[in-house]
Amino acid sequence: ATQMGSHQTLVWLNIATLSGTVLIPLCYYQVFGTDEIRGTGDGSVVRWTPVEEFDSSKVLSSLSTFAFGMTSQFMLVEIIAEMKEPDELPRAYIHQSAPFQLAAFVVAGLGGYYYFGDQAWGMINDNLPFNLSIRLAAFCLLIHMLITYVIKGVVISRVFFFSFAGRLWGDVPRVEECWRARILWNFIGIVLLAWVWVFTNLVPFFSDAVDLLGASLTPISCFLMPIAMYLRFLYDAGPEVRSRVPWWEWILMAMTLALALLLVFFGTASSLGNLREHWKNSGYPFQCHCTGLWDTCECSAGHAGMLDQCPSQDVGGHTLAG
Repeated sequence: ATQMGSHQTLVWLNIATLSGTVLIPLCYYQVFGTDEIRGTGDGSVVRWTPVEEFDSSKVLSSLSTFAFGMTSQFMLVEIIAEMKEPDELPRAYIHQSAPFQLAAFVVAGLGGYYYFGDQAWGMINDNLPFNLSIRLAAFCLLIHMLITYVIKGVVISRVFFFSFAGRLWGDVPRVEECWRARILWNFIGIVLLAWVWVFTNLVPFFSDAVDLLGASLTPISCFLMPIAMYLRFLYDAGPEVRSRVPWWEWILMAMTLALALLLVFFGTASSLGNLREHWKNSGYPFQCHCTGLWDTCECSAGHAGMLDQCPSQDVGGHTLAG
């Protein structure tokens, strides 16, 4: 695909797989229970409390993950550029897209705490035992992420394509109509794919990487820069336009700025601290590991459902002995 929206069926498939990623684990917990997952290996069950003690680092980590998942400002400009009716974006985003994303976050978050309380850790499907349910949830997550990053890949590929094509040929031909453009487009895609492969092997800590990106880059690109540009527009427009901005909008901007600065400074520091703490369990760059992949005590002693096989393990910071 060279344009967003080239295959509209992918949008519905993306929604379906995202729903499956969240609902499959919740349905499993509801139907089969969590005693097997929370067992200690001696027939007893790990007891949990609904709410764990307040931890500022975990609050900042959660805010960073939430910001990374919910913000989409860096994509909205490209989406507007390809919409037949750009004025429809506020209605489509506010009334459809954002509520769906928020509902998915709320269901996944509250659902995990409903079944596991303070024992919940990782992503919601990390708490599934090794069986068909975790395979189905992982398959849904894989398809969802592939579609999502194909869309994002189209955006960055077009940036490079327009830049290189303009310098090489003076104009920007359509990829579908020019063999030189197709070669350039495929070359850019291959280079980006190779770079992503190298980067993902250099960074073996997915959750901590998401927290770090959500705390450092997301507030700057999605909160601080849009507000700064809007304030500059109001400054240039003059007092007559500024007077039309309602008072509650100024309050919301101030609260958003405060949250963004909190994440940029304290959230980034907290994410770096968590990264250093978890580095020993994440492995080195390009190091092969089997954690969470194979159902053996050597690889996944602390994984859900493995407690009867492995006598002693550390699950999410809780050491359990059988």
